[in-house]
Amino acid sequence: MQVIISGRGVVLTKGFKDVVTGKVAKLAPLLPVLIGARATFTAEKFRRTARLTLTGKRCAFSSTATAGDLTAAVDEAVASLAHQVRRAKDRRRLARRRRTRAVLRRPAGEVA
Repeated sequence: MQVIISGRGVVLTKGFKDVVTGKVAKLAPLLPVLIGARATFTAEKFRRTARLTLTGKRCAFSSTATAGDLTAAVDEAVASLAHQVRRAKDRRRLARRRRTRAVLRRPAGEVA
């Protein structure tokens, strides 16, 4: 997985980039077909904004969080992405289960 990290009006240290990469890597087991991730950080007066985008095979997830500190904004954005990925995964799992039940309930003489 490729992680692209950029900053606008913010100086990003190597340690901070490693922390962001580690937090995004924790989402990889939730979405095994993860192709890449993009993280953009901006600073305005007293606001620090983190915008994270995950790109998968069939889907893309995006999250934006604003806080007084960049690490707090990253934590909020990662939590939001984890929630989105779990919801999408559950939706797919339930839809698959509904299709399987529909096939099992079909009478023997009926053709699809």
